[in-house]
Amino acid sequence: MNPPSNGLLAQLPPADLALLLRCCTPVTLRAGQVLCSPDGPSDRVHFPTSASVALVARPGAHAGLAVGLAGCEGAVGLQQAFGLGSGTLTQLVQSPGTALQFTGGELQRLVNRHAGMLKVFSRYIWLFSQEVAMLAASAQVQDIKARLAGWILLSAQRAPQTPLVLTHAHLADMLGVRRAGVTLAAMALKEQGLLDYRRGRIRILDQAGLAAEACHMPGIAAGTGDQPIAAVDE
Repeated sequence: MNPPSNGLLAQLPPADLALLLRCCTPVTLRAGQVLCSPDGPSDRVHFPTSASVALVARPGAHAGLAVGLAGCEGAVGLQQAFGLGSGTLTQLVQSPGTALQFTGGELQRLVNRHAGMLKVFSRYIWLFSQEVAMLAASAQVQDIKARLAGWILLSAQRAPQTPLVLTHAHLADMLGVRRAGVTLAAMALKEQGLLDYRRGRIRILDQAGLAAEACHMPGIAAGTGDQPIAAVDE
């Protein structure tokens, strides 16, 4: 098998990568597919190669709030490699595409035997936890327009696909706000000439301007994201 298009796996020592590739299963992920949830736990670990997966907190019967987005730079469910179980977040596929799938038990056995895997995966979990914390904090201190700008940029960054398909209903679910609030914020960004959208298809017109609106979104304003931000066309 050729080396996968996944930045996290690409950081592994060649021998460790070869071991992993022997036990993975290539899968296709559908938009809206739930990979794991507190009510439907799973022992699977996914390393996206073209898809993106949101981590969504759904406290009780309340609306969701996305606190993380993983694409071809990382993985979801990686805590399974440390025997930590499914957790309390829902893994929801945002952009359809492909991924490499592993069982948690198999990955855990490999991590326990290979220090190179342990180091790479532990570092990623730490860095991703910082992004989760910043996304959660942004929900408290930023307005809807800034958060929408940041999520659109992060989405293009994590799954550079053409077009970027994000409906207002989905964006409202990710931001934990009403759909009307997303519609008003999107209209404002469009009037500023930062983006264009039509029937859920978003095209970024001014990447720098959109990043300025996002200001404190993790990996956006400072230009420290794991994947380059790609232009999105209809």
